[in-house]
Amino acid sequence: MITIRSSKDVSEPTLIGFEATLTTAFGVYEFSSNGPIIDPMSQFGDGLFGAIAWPRSRFQLRPGVAIEQQMFVSAEGSDTAISWELRGLSVPAQLVVRPSFGGCAPRGYRDIGFHFESEQQGGRLIWLPRVCGPKIVADTNGRYTDEPLRLAREIAQKPASAEELIAPGRFEFELNAHPSVLIFSRDGDAKTQGQQQIGAFLAGLLENHAHVRDVTIAGQTSTAEPIPRAIAA
Repeated sequence: MITIRSSKDVSEPTLIGFEATLTTAFGVYEFSSNGPIIDPMSQFGDGLFGAIAWPRSRFQLRPGVAIEQQMFVSAEGSDTAISWELRGLSVPAQLVVRPSFGGCAPRGYRDIGFHFESEQQGGRLIWLPRVCGPKIVADTNGRYTDEPLRLAREIAQKPASAEELIAPGRFEFELNAHPSVLIFSRDGDAKTQGQQQIGAFLAGLLENHAHVRDVTIAGQTSTAEPIPRAIAA
């Protein structure tokens, strides 16, 4: 799993990380990270995912074929945007992403994951991880599938001492040279700087995604290193 943050002290429904599995004609790959990407002990600190910049990671699958991932996490943690893009040769590539959330109420097998609201309510893809709210809103150009049986099985098999994370379903993407995007935000939050920066993130994807973006921190410039890695299953 790619771990974005620790679930410790998370009080609101928050994206903690996600499983990402890529299937191609020449292999199956799982993306992972060595630890939480947002690490207060890091030389970059939380600012790397706040008002400063976002990193770009590249997973080399074979000569001439790579997957590029970009991620933005707002400083307050309520907004997250991730994109994936196929680079190099055009090959069939399917990406399955299962997000895991902390700060949710205990789940049962009758619970449902993300679903579309009525048109009168806005027609958004939403999930209610706690009865009292807030809703989690998903914006994506992928396809979502609820996984209630998988969720019920995980709940039944999870030790009492295990970290309480909920993965309600999966998002599927057919990767190509155009960005596949997945955005999570909390409904009801006031318009934040993070949401404005997600707009800049999306504009950057459309604008010029052929060059690796540099990360500028305290007047110093360095190229963002790939944080996660691709492992052949």
